[in-house]
Amino acid sequence: MKQYDIYLANLSPTIGREQFGTRPVLIISNDYENLLDIVTIIPITSRKENRKIYPNELFLSNELEKPSILLCQQIRTISKIRLIKKLTSIENIEIRNKINEILCRRFEYMRF
Repeated sequence: MKQYDIYLANLSPTIGREQFGTRPVLIISNDYENLLDIVTIIPITSRKENRKIYPNELFLSNELEKPSILLCQQIRTISKIRLIKKLTSIENIEIRNKINEILCRRFEYMRF
């Protein structure tokens, strides 16, 4: 289990507007933290036609079976017990950099 792996996960139960159900998630915790029994993830949702992509989201066109959206505003830490199976990994460095840029903006990190 490594950073940038995409797993199918069961995110239920949830509260409020949290993403729920069985869906793909991107692991963003580092490989050292991934040795623990928890991982930090970003949920992924399929893209509906004409759905706007917001600045805190990333469109994934070819990484999964369907065009999808990485919901960077929905970061959460989950138990590894919620992970069902590995689907794929994001190997493309440009996509990895875009994810990191969105996360840096989200937490207002400024690069000098």
